[in-house]
Amino acid sequence: MLPYIIKSDSLSLFPYGQAPINIASDHINFGAVVDALKSGDYDAAVELASVTSYLNKITGGDVSVDDSGVYYKGNPLNDYLANKLHKFFTDGLPVQHYCLFISNLMANPSMVSRKELFLFLEAANLPITEDGCFLAYKAVRSDYKDIHSGKFDNSPGVTHAMPRADVDDDRNKECSYGFHAAAYEYAKNFMGGADKNNRLVAVKINPRDVVSVPSDCNCEKLRTCRYE
Repeated sequence: MLPYIIKSDSLSLFPYGQAPINIASDHINFGAVVDALKSGDYDAAVELASVTSYLNKITGGDVSVDDSGVYYKGNPLNDYLANKLHKFFTDGLPVQHYCLFISNLMANPSMVSRKELFLFLEAANLPITEDGCFLAYKAVRSDYKDIHSGKFDNSPGVTHAMPRADVDDDRNKECSYGFHAAAYEYAKNFMGGADKNNRLVAVKINPRDVVSVPSDCNCEKLRTCRYE
């Protein structure tokens, strides 16, 4: 038997040998925890209510949480990722897509690129997609060709890719080789010029493909080797 208290706006669990678990009614698993308690499945109730147990379950153990921090396959996540993940969970928001994002991010072969991407994400405040990618923006010509060269078609659904080694990974170079994307306001301001019919398109980028975040413009643009 698991001691518990259920109220209209919260519930508390008192698992043996563990600290009490308190969750509010807007918790992502509140209803499922109540159902588990009613059916007598107390192990499931604790698992669903605990951020540690729940994240371990949905990520197959890749993401874990303890008193010292949040980890991906044993490697500590920085404050930005850890705080975001914990906030999603405690605010009752889905976290599966964010765990996929972390997995994709950790597949980026460059530690420097991963750290620089944090700067961009904090500055740009852009959404994460269900498949663990993120959205950014790109200013293009009226015919969807890129503004710089006019060679790349950016019509919806088109994907562009180049060898990662061909993208400049020096963030101290403001404009250089590689596909570019940016935060909304930065891309919108880049639409100016002779052609007043320039467009703004959203692009989807896998975090594993990000190469560098130039240090100018408040970290609101990046270079990547692939985008859609």
